[in-house]
Amino acid sequence: MQKVLLLIFIWFFWFCKGQTESKSNNTNEVASFEFLPEEVLKTKNKEELRLIRNEIFARKGHVFKSNDLNEYFKTKSWYKPDRDIKISLSNNEQLYIKKIKELEQKTEDKIHIDNLNCINSIDRNKSSIYPLTNEKLLSVEIEKLISNAENYHKYKFYEDIREYICEGKGSFIYNINCLMEIENILFVTYCGEDPTSHIFSIKGDKIINKVKVIDSSLREGEGSITSGFYDIDFKLNKDDLEVYKIFKIWDKENSTEENRYPTKEIRREVTKYKLTDQGLIAL
Repeated sequence: MQKVLLLIFIWFFWFCKGQTESKSNNTNEVASFEFLPEEVLKTKNKEELRLIRNEIFARKGHVFKSNDLNEYFKTKSWYKPDRDIKISLSNNEQLYIKKIKELEQKTEDKIHIDNLNCINSIDRNKSSIYPLTNEKLLSVEIEKLISNAENYHKYKFYEDIREYICEGKGSFIYNINCLMEIENILFVTYCGEDPTSHIFSIKGDKIINKVKVIDSSLREGEGSITSGFYDIDFKLNKDDLEVYKIFKIWDKENSTEENRYPTKEIRREVTKYKLTDQGLIAL
C-alpha cells in the first residue's frame, strides 16, 4: 500500500512540475515582448504600429478575427494560438496599447492633413460639407471652408477647359478626392449672375470625363420666368453624384413686393453618377 501511495505521490509531483514549467515557459514568452520607447514608436508607420500593438495579444495565444493578423503571427515561432484562452492585460500592457493607438490616430490624421486640399478630406473634420449642393457651395460658411481645397497649381489642363471659362468673370477649382488615381475636379465659373459648374475627371493631363452640374445659360435661353425654363442642379456626396434637370415656372400666387418672381418646380429628371478610379461613371 505504501508503494502505491509513493508512486501516486511521485506521479503527482512530476505532473505539477510539468504544469509549472509549461506556465513558466508561456510567461517567459509573453515577457520576452519588447516595450519600445515612444521615440522608436514615432518612427513607425500605421501598419507597423498595428502589428506591434497586436503582438501583445498574439504572445498570449489570442486568435484574431482579422485573417491578415493570424497569417502574420503564424510566421512567428512563439505564436501558439488558443481559441479557448482568456486574455488579461497588465497595467503596463494597457498603457502601452493606449499609447500606440494614439500614435496610430496621429499617423492617420497626418495622412489627411497632407491631403487637406481635397473637399472630402476637409469634410472629415467638418461633416456638414456633404452632401454638397449648389446652394451650399454658394454659402459663406462652406465657401470659406472649401477655399482650402482650391488647387490652382495643378491647373495643367487649363487649355482643355478654356472653352468653359467666362473671361473676366472669375473661376474656382476644387479637388473632390485626392485619394484616387483619377482626379475629380469641381470647376466653377460665372457666365452670368449664377455660376456654371462642371465636374471633370482627369488622368494625368487628359480630361477623360466631364459632367455639367450647374448651367446658368439655360436661364437665359429658351423660355422665360413666366412661361417656364429649365435649370440644372446637383447633389454631390463623397463617391456619388446626382444631376437634376429641373423645369421651373413662375409661382405667381406667392409673388410679393420683395420677391416678385418666385419660382416653383414642376418636374425634374435625375441622372446618377459614381466617382470611381475610372472617373465619373453614369449609372
